[in-house]
This record gives sequence, structure tokens and C-alpha cells, in this order.
Amino acid sequence: MSMQAQTQPRRPSPYAPVNSNPLRLANATIQAVDQLGLATADEIEKTADEIMRGATEVADKLRELADAIRQHAQIASEQVAGFCSKATSVFESVIELRESLVNQDVVEAEKADDEPLPLPKFIANGPAEPDNGER
Repeated sequence: MSMQAQTQPRRPSPYAPVNSNPLRLANATIQAVDQLGLATADEIEKTADEIMRGATEVADKLRELADAIRQHAQIASEQVAGFCSKATSVFESVIELRESLVNQDVVEAEKADDEPLPLPKFIANGPAEPDNGER
């Protein structure tokens, strides 16, 4: 009996059938590898297509966002330009008003230089008279 155990080929795996034909097993293995490779390639291709669709969607959304930002920037720029124009106008008006007030003060000061100063009240009243001690 021990001779018969030595003459039987060893099984490649404990899960392989006892009476397996190695050529048939090799053919089935090759077919399985081919099928697995094709299925895997198809899945990878599908995944790539999905990624491309997703990337296209993201790119389209980013373009929409860029357009919206351009429009908002244009509106903001117009509003800031209007504000700056008004602020500059107010600033120039303040400068003109200040110069007008300074010139008015200069004219009044020149008029005051031409007029004699009023006499203090005690001089206009004349000398004080003594009381003669009546109290």
C-alpha cells in the first residue's frame, strides 16, 4: 500500500478534487484569469468614465462660479467708484469751504486793523473822583 500512495500525484491544493485532470484544470484557470482580467478592465473603464463625468460637472460649476464672481466684482467696482467720486467731491467741498472761511477771517482781520480800537470803559468815563471818606 505504501507504494500506491507514492505513485499517486500530490494534489495542488487540499480543496482540489481528488481525480482532477491537470490539463483541464490549467485550461479552466487560464479562462478564469482571462475573464477576471476583462471584467476588471471593464470596471476600471467604467470608473474612469464616471470620474470624467464628475470632473466635467465640477469644471462646469467652477466656470459658473467664476462668471458669477466676475459679475459681482464689476458691480462692486462700480459701487466703489461711485462712493469714491462722492467722497472726493465732499472732500473738495470741505477744502473750498475751509479756504473761504480762512479768506473771510483774513478780510475781517484787515478791516479790524484799519479801525481804531475802542477805548476801555474806564478811560471813556474819565478820572475817578475821591469819595471824601463817606461811608
